[in-house]
Amino acid sequence: MNRCINFRTGPWLPLAATLLLAACASRVQKPETPAPAPAPTAAASASQLPDKGDPEQRFQAALQLMKDKKPQDAKDAFAKLAQDFPQYGGPLNDLGVLQAQGKQRDLAIASFTRAATLNPKDDFAWGWLGSLYRENGDYGHAEQAYLRAIALKSDNPVTHLNPGILYDAYLKRPQDALAQYREYQNIAGKDSRPVVTAWINELQDGLPQPAGNTSPTAGQVTPAAGTTSASGTAPTVEHKQ
Repeated sequence: MNRCINFRTGPWLPLAATLLLAACASRVQKPETPAPAPAPTAAASASQLPDKGDPEQRFQAALQLMKDKKPQDAKDAFAKLAQDFPQYGGPLNDLGVLQAQGKQRDLAIASFTRAATLNPKDDFAWGWLGSLYRENGDYGHAEQAYLRAIALKSDNPVTHLNPGILYDAYLKRPQDALAQYREYQNIAGKDSRPVVTAWINELQDGLPQPAGNTSPTAGQVTPAAGTTSASGTAPTVEHKQ
């Protein structure tokens, strides 16, 4: 029972240039001066470092390559940016997105893991890791990553929809799935996807009914015409339709 909606076009994207700077760690260390030579001035040391350009300008140029639908050029640009400025997580996130879209799942997991290591509060990276682990069949790590994303960004409806799908279609934990779907609807409000109501009804129909009660749960909403049943459809990512 797979659920399919592409969350990668949802509120996770696009990344702002400030994301590049959000994972900032320490500055590049100046090379040590061998004894007994006197220590160089700050300006002299800085002049010995290779000129790697302005990271924000390079980040914006790489984003433009994404917009221009040049994924390989964009991947190369983000990879080089991450190499030249390893203290920033933004390029790793966008590199991971491109790798995931190119079916390079293991490389994408490695990129998002590096981003999350640089900045453990990066809900974007944790959300992607959840879905990539789920695609790999690693449901335990998927759940952990999704829960990290919820803890960091509980007001983002997608952070609840994704674990709901994991609990529903993969782990077969309907009560947990219902809790996450309902929280998704509460946060999304009028922007909630109608198909989620169908999934909720389907789960409720499958739960044991109280003795003497065979009628549908009060307040159930009939799925809108054209919504797809949860059963039998092929997964992409978010997963469930």
